[in-house]
Order: sequence, then C-alpha cells, then structure tokens
Amino acid sequence: MKNWILYIVLFFTFGNLYADEDVKFSVNAPNVVRQGQQFRLVYTVNTQIDDFQAPRVENFSVLAGPSKSTSTNISIINGKMTRQYTLKFTYILRANETGKFSISPAKVEKDGKIYQSDPVNIEVIKSTGGTQTQQSDKNKPARSRNVDVDNEDLFVRVFLNKKNVRRQEPVVATIKIYTKLNLSGFENVKFPDFDGFYKYEIETPPLRQLQEENINGQIYGTGVLKKFLLFPQKAKKITIDPFEVDCIVQKKSNSRSQSIFDDFFGSYRNVKIPLSSKPVTLDVKSLPGSKPNNFTGGVGDFTISASLDKNKVKTNESVNLNIEISGKGNLKIMDVPEVDFPPDLETYEPKIENNIDISESGAKGSKKIEYLIIPRHEGEFRISPVSFSYFDLSENKYKTLSAGPFTLNVTKGDGDTTVTVTSFSKKDISVIDSDIRFIKTEKFKLKERGKFIFGSLFFFMVYGVSVAAFILLLLVRRRKIRENADIELLKNKKANKFAKKRLKVASRYLKENEKDRFYEETLKALWGYLSDKLSIPVAELSREKADEKLEEKGIEEDIRSQFLQLLDDCEFARYAPSASEERMDRLYKNAVEIISKLQQRL
Repeated sequence: MKNWILYIVLFFTFGNLYADEDVKFSVNAPNVVRQGQQFRLVYTVNTQIDDFQAPRVENFSVLAGPSKSTSTNISIINGKMTRQYTLKFTYILRANETGKFSISPAKVEKDGKIYQSDPVNIEVIKSTGGTQTQQSDKNKPARSRNVDVDNEDLFVRVFLNKKNVRRQEPVVATIKIYTKLNLSGFENVKFPDFDGFYKYEIETPPLRQLQEENINGQIYGTGVLKKFLLFPQKAKKITIDPFEVDCIVQKKSNSRSQSIFDDFFGSYRNVKIPLSSKPVTLDVKSLPGSKPNNFTGGVGDFTISASLDKNKVKTNESVNLNIEISGKGNLKIMDVPEVDFPPDLETYEPKIENNIDISESGAKGSKKIEYLIIPRHEGEFRISPVSFSYFDLSENKYKTLSAGPFTLNVTKGDGDTTVTVTSFSKKDISVIDSDIRFIKTEKFKLKERGKFIFGSLFFFMVYGVSVAAFILLLLVRRRKIRENADIELLKNKKANKFAKKRLKVASRYLKENEKDRFYEETLKALWGYLSDKLSIPVAELSREKADEKLEEKGIEEDIRSQFLQLLDDCEFARYAPSASEERMDRLYKNAVEIISKLQQRL
C-alpha cells in the first residue's frame, strides 16, 4: 500500500515538472567532414513532446535514423528535487559531394506550440585517402596516430581582431589550440604578459570539447583556451609574447601487449608536448590632433550626468555631488573630470565606483564619482558645470560633454557657533581693573605677595620640557605629512594589510567553493601586494619585471620562482575543468606562505 502511495506522489510530482519545464531544442553536428565520411546529426530536446518533424536533408545520404533515445536523471539535494530529461533523435549521414551545404531546421510540437532548431551548416572537403567509413563523434575524438608529433599535428595561435588601432582602442586577443591528436589535458600554462596593454580577462567557458575546422584542406579539432580585452597604452608597434603550454597527448604504445584486452582496445600512454605560439605585433597609433584642455584620456562613446542630492542645506551639513559617466570604452582607465568648487565649500577626495561588463564587443558600464561637500558659511554658492572631453572612435574626433551648473543654498545651522570677526577699534577694548568677585567659602592657600613662579627653577623645567615636546611633536607631524604625501611609501607600508584583506575574501570564496571568485581574489592579492611593495602600477607589472625587481631587492631565486609559478597556477586553474577543492586549498596556503616570505624580506 505504501509503495502505491509513493508511486502516485512521484507521478504527480514528475507530471508537474514536465509541465513547467521550458522547452530547449538544439542540434549537434560537425562543422567540417571529408567526402565519403559518415557522421552523426543529433537533435536534442529537454522535455517530452507531442510530435517531431524531421529536417529536409539534401546533398547527404541518410544511412540510418532518426533513432530515438531518452534518458532521465533525478537528484535530491537538501530536500530539493531536480530532474534532467533528455530526448534525442539521431541520424547517421554520409557526405557525397564537396562544398558547403545547409540542412534545414527540424521542428517539435509541445502543447500546440511549434519549436524550431537552428539550421546546420557543414563543409565537405575532398578526401585524402579514399572513402572514410568511421563515424565522426565530437565527444570522442579519434585516437592519435602512432607517429612523431610535428607542427602540423598540434599547435597554438594568438589572434587579434585588429592589426592597426589607436591608443586606448580595445583589441580582443584570442588564444586557440589546433590538434589532430587526442588531448588529455594541459600543464605549465604561461599566458603572455601583455606588456604595454591594460588587460581584462573575457569570461571563457572551460574547454570540454573541440570543434572541427578546415585549415588548408586539413580537419583539425579546435578550441578557445582564453580571451583577453586589451587597451594599448603606448603609441608604437607592440609585440605580444608567445603563449606557452605543455599538452598531454595520448599516443599508442609500441610496447608488447600484456593481455588480450590490450590487443583489442589498444595500449596508450600520455606524452607531454611543449607548445609555443608565434609572437604577434600590433601597430598602435597616437590620437590625432591637439587634445582639449579637459581631455581625461577617455576613448569610446560616453554620456555624462550629474546632480546634487540636496539643493538647500544648513552650515556644516554634508552634500553629495554625484557624477556618472556611462558608455562603452576605457572607463576604468580614464581620469576623473575636474570640478571647480567655490573656495568657501570644503570638499574631499571623490569616491569612485566602476561597474563594467567585459565581453568581446568591448567594455561597457559606468563610472560613478561622488564628491562630499561641507559648506562652512551661509549664502548661495554656484558650482560650475562638470565637463570632460573624450575621443570618439566611430567619428574620429574629440567630443565634449557637460552637466550642470548647480546652485547650493546654505542657511545658518541650529546652534552654529561660527563667528565672523571684523576689525576692532581702541574704544572697543577696555581694561577692567577691578570687579565684584564671589565670596570663597572653601579652604584655599594664601601666597606671599611679591613671590612669583616666573623665573623659578620649576618654571624653567616646565618651559624646557614643553619646548622639547613641541619640537618632537612638530617633527613627528612633519614626517607623517611627508609619508601621507608619498603615496608609494604609504602603499608600501600597507601592502601586507591589503593583501591580508584580499586573502580573507578569497578564504570565504574557498569555503563557499566559488572557484572563479576564489582565483580572482587570490590573483588580486598576489599582484596587488607586489604592486604596492615595488611601487609599480598593476597595469605596468609583468612577470619579467616582477622577477627583475625582486632580484634587485635581494629576494632568493627559489622564492621568486615559487611566486611566479603560483601566479601561473592560479591563472590556469580557474579555467581548468578539473580544478578541485583540494587544489584550491593548496593554492591558498601557498599564497599565504609566499606573501609571508616576501614580507619578511622586503
């Protein structure tokens, strides 16, 4: 009886899951095949359907299909039930003619609604060794041949979407791998330093499967390893260093088989193959013409808005001037526009917040600038318009934007003790020789008339100590002012404190198993600590420069190597599909250890 009740509950639960699920209909096929090759065309839908309408297949022979298969995966985590349902329709096709062909979309019907897949574009190239009968499956790459690996079997390249740009114009760098072999993984990844660029990392999904591409009549499995958005900082020809990686490749072993299974399945071993891309050069030109006086270094397309949060206040009350620059371009790098405040308004350094989204199309978002203003005197104050100039790439000219002006009315505050002092005349000042005094009822000590503390030993002792204390306080104060004015020295002193804060954030992400955020904060801690200690901006800091400066500071070679290797491990681990919690914990401990070592020596 209990089993029947359970079946009924599960039936209605799954029925609701099926009804509420969004329909996702997709297609999977190779991008390029050889003439005579057999391959799979697979249509996948994530829910039960009422009808499947087959695509119109031309220029290919249908050897089998559509064959229907289903799978269901149910999991219960913390009392929450999740279900994954997959329905597949699979065709086995054969390419007959060379050329580029298209297969029309397939359609499915669900609850009276029609859903359509994307069309499939397939390139058929000439066969090099007769008719191929082996089926192509992107999820199972072909076994590597038992031959030596050369540059035509496996290589990496760095592509730039532009060859000629202006200073601060965004460029996308794509690192891509090409292979005819069966890859097992990557080790010792070394990304280019991108010297001369301010770089952003474009979010790139982990490389889980390769896509077929036709390269000079050869079919390669290709995949994107990483993408960067670059902003060139110098007007000259800039060369990007090679990307280096060790690829783990499966090769068939020539050793004698040990069992019948080795003869049937084949015996394979992993081989490490070092790869290096060719250097890439970008021609960067300076911005044209003479720059406007209020040019802040912005390159792109922007808008500006500004406002006071209050127009009427009392003396000594705070007011915020909020400025927002929005658009597309080098928002984070550009300087803050200057604001001309009246001298009677007390202002502080602005608070800056960057909200920027990074993609292949560029950097979009906003830069928010908040000035804190405190009026000390009453009256009406006028704040001049906030204006700045930027270079518009699409129109190839400078543009000026402005917001304002602003009027601030200040009235006298409650209990305001501010006094405006005017000039005095002699008659305003008089000396009162005597006055009515209160009668003292408590005990008091009388002193002999004519005996003064001035000129006594106690007087000179107090006077000397006071002068010495004043001089000491003055020296300490001047030293503090110099230190605060020296931003580099201030950052150097607080480098360890800032690094500990970032590592504390990384530790929280480690506990929450937030892989991407953990590696991002760990890298910020490492690069930020080194930037503050060496007084070098992060944008200008590279592995070579860091190694050189640490060597100048007398840091041992093993510590320098450990630091640089940790940077590489963090850079690659965040994109490796097999990054484990144990590996994250190890990298975190290594980061704490290496920063402690550097702090002791620096």
